[in-house]
Order: sequence, then C-alpha cells, then structure tokens
Amino acid sequence: MAGSMTSDSAFLPSEDWREAGVHWHAFVERRENGAPMRAGYRLDRLRRVADTVLWSPWSVAEWMDTRTRKHILHAEVWSIQDREWVSIGDEDDLDQLRQQNFLIASKGDSIYSDIYTDANVHHDLFLEAVTREQCTQDCAPDPSGDDGTAG
Repeated sequence: MAGSMTSDSAFLPSEDWREAGVHWHAFVERRENGAPMRAGYRLDRLRRVADTVLWSPWSVAEWMDTRTRKHILHAEVWSIQDREWVSIGDEDDLDQLRQQNFLIASKGDSIYSDIYTDANVHHDLFLEAVTREQCTQDCAPDPSGDDGTAG
C-alpha cells in the first residue's frame, strides 16, 4: 500500500522548490522547423543572462502557458490508443500542460519544451531551476513577493 502513496505524491504539488531556494532562469531560442537545436546544455545557458527570472511554480506555469498559447501549432493527430483524431493545442491540451508544468516546477525541477508553430518556426523554451548557491547572476529575492500560489 505504501507504494501507491508514493506514486500518488508525484501528482501533487510540492514545497520542494521553496525549501531548496529555487528560482528559474528562462530562455527562449528560435529556429526553423527541422533545424538542429543550437545550445542544448544547461551550463551553456546558465552562463548567459536569462531572458527573464521567475520566482514560483505558478509564474513558471504562466510563463510557459503564455508562450505556448502564442505560438503553438493547432493540429489534429490520430491517436492509435483512442482510435480517433484528437486536437493538439486546444484548450483542454493547454490546460493540462499548464498543470503539468506547475507540478514539475513545484518539485524544484527544470522544464524544457519545444513548440512547433504555424509559421515554420520552432521555439525551444528552457526553464532552468537554479538554487541560490548555483545562481551566477546574483538574482535578488522576488521583488513582487510572489509566494508561489495562483492568483
């Protein structure tokens, strides 16, 4: 029975990010669809100035959601398992992605995502989880007082 309790906890928000003093350095890279990814390594990204710094799992989920909604390719794909056509990039899909990103960030983890767009441009999104000790940009504490909760 203990095994199911442990596996269920993977689907619940965590305070791990707060205990570790994690914040996230966000990076966006653009390339043509099909072109190889330019910079794939965490250490290379962390040497650069972040496009933005985020201070809570909720702000991470919102940042990802905003960029995904702006750029995602809306399409129908055949689901072998369900034996039907399903939409990607629809409201249900985007809501599920936002929830997943919130849960991942709440555990203090990094998130990497790529978005294929209608304009033949590929957006690579990197959210690097960084502790105070790992931060090389001397990020000040969150100026907004974001406590990590929605709303």
